[in-house]
Amino acid sequence: MSEEKVQETVQENLDIKVENKPESADSGLLQEVMAKKATIKERDARIAELEAAEEDRRQKQLSDEGKKDELLAEYKAGKEKDRAELDRLRKYEDDEKTSLIASIASDEAEAEELEKEKLSTLRLLKSKIASATPETPTPTARGSVGNQPPPEDWTNMDERTRRKNWGNILKSFKN
Repeated sequence: MSEEKVQETVQENLDIKVENKPESADSGLLQEVMAKKATIKERDARIAELEAAEEDRRQKQLSDEGKKDELLAEYKAGKEKDRAELDRLRKYEDDEKTSLIASIASDEAEAEELEKEKLSTLRLLKSKIASATPETPTPTARGSVGNQPPPEDWTNMDERTRRKNWGNILKSFKN
């Protein structure tokens, strides 16, 4: 299979994706779109298979022609690229773990214990903690009384406390 066939198949896929869709879609249209998506996925998988087979054939041909040095150079370049990507991903994972541990742990002992856990476990733990404790209470609407405790009886307060809370005492009478 040549590159022309692959390009034609990719172009067909792009043509399918570009089709205009009306705003109100009925179930028949939805089923048709889903069927086309499934077909596109099958074609993409087939293209990936063909590209892998073509690469294997090319590598075998290079090996048979005695051009193993070129093949080795390609492998080394790919290995270096993969190593750089692996290092980048490890750094990202370490940074993510550090930030999650910092947000979860309350002391050094907990932090040391959490460092042994996987990133997915830390994310799950963080989401469980976040869902268990609400961050801030929802504010009441303006003008509503809300959940404020009833004001103390100002007549029973000593003079110092009364002066300190005089603004609140006046507000309670205005409401």
